[in-house]
Amino acid sequence: HDLEEDDLFGESAPEPEADGDSLLMRFCPHDSSMLYPQEHRRSRTLRYACRLCRYSEEARGSGLIYRNVLKKEVGNVLSTVPGAVSDDPTLPRSQNASCANCGHNEAVFFQSDTGHSDTLALIFVCCNCDHKWVA
Repeated sequence: HDLEEDDLFGESAPEPEADGDSLLMRFCPHDSSMLYPQEHRRSRTLRYACRLCRYSEEARGSGLIYRNVLKKEVGNVLSTVPGAVSDDPTLPRSQNASCANCGHNEAVFFQSDTGHSDTLALIFVCCNCDHKWVA
């Protein structure tokens, strides 16, 4: 299949639209260099400008330049606690804990981040059977 001249230069192809999940790079129609985001200070609008020539165009859509997606997998906090932590002599011990697994009343405890920025959990580990729980 032979490519027509219009297909090579993209003149007949419709311009792609950016959807919510993708960001498209823009290119200068004069020298094919990449267009960079730039603030138009008088109108306080976002424009895309070429760094090699004076071409610029108004940004369409939401004006999103960059999306930094931070994903933090919040797994089971207790699965990350080693069982041998009950042997650590530097951790505080409680004699009032009640282990649901064996009924023993001594446990070590410490604070741990649960993955939520505003919540800290108190983790208990039984000194008898290494059973872990959050209080």
